[in-house]
Amino acid sequence: MSRQGVDPTSGGALPWPAEELPGSPAAHHTTELRWFARGQLPGRVRAWFTRPDAVTEARCDRYLVDQLVDVGIKIRGGRTLELKVRSDVRPWVDLGGGLGGRLEEWHKWSPADDVVDIPAYGRWISVDKVVSKRRFAATGTEIAMAGEPSGAGCDVEVTDVAVGSTQAWSFAFAAFGPPATRRAALHASWRALTASGSVPAALARELGWPMGYPQWLARRQAHEYQEILR
Repeated sequence: MSRQGVDPTSGGALPWPAEELPGSPAAHHTTELRWFARGQLPGRVRAWFTRPDAVTEARCDRYLVDQLVDVGIKIRGGRTLELKVRSDVRPWVDLGGGLGGRLEEWHKWSPADDVVDIPAYGRWISVDKVVSKRRFAATGTEIAMAGEPSGAGCDVEVTDVAVGSTQAWSFAFAAFGPPATRRAALHASWRALTASGSVPAALARELGWPMGYPQWLARRQAHEYQEILR
């Protein structure tokens, strides 16, 4: 391991608090909930979520797949190296409408060239995404997506995901700002979304156990390995 921070072959443990990696740029802190579902994004979910203020981006992210569920290393859009570290998992929260999960605390560095050492040998996997994102203030008022988040609020996204022949979709919250405001901001964004119309049944019916991309990719890799052994 170098002085910069995380060695992805070390099991994900950090020798310093994630917020204080020596010589590293400041991390962006979020409180998140994310779910995945198999298959293509249902049209009703897309229509329910899409609004004029939503920003849609198509890109391909390359992830280092190492079976760690609390450390994510990716090259965003083929350009920017990013590191995400899950520092904590909170108790279960119920959002209503059949959705709930354990809140996850994440720290992100972007770019992360001075924070993470990339192993000489590692398996990378391409994840194609079409991300539609909306942003809400801590009060639940929708605000325009303009650059990196600041202040207190929550980003909400619906994403089409393709990994090889695997088709999936994701629904996620990422609350930002002071730690004491994030949970309330997440709830406020959900109330704002549900106030605009009935929630598609597919959200509660199809979304699985909440997890981040590192855990989802690790499970997918394990499933592929089991299929090979059959």
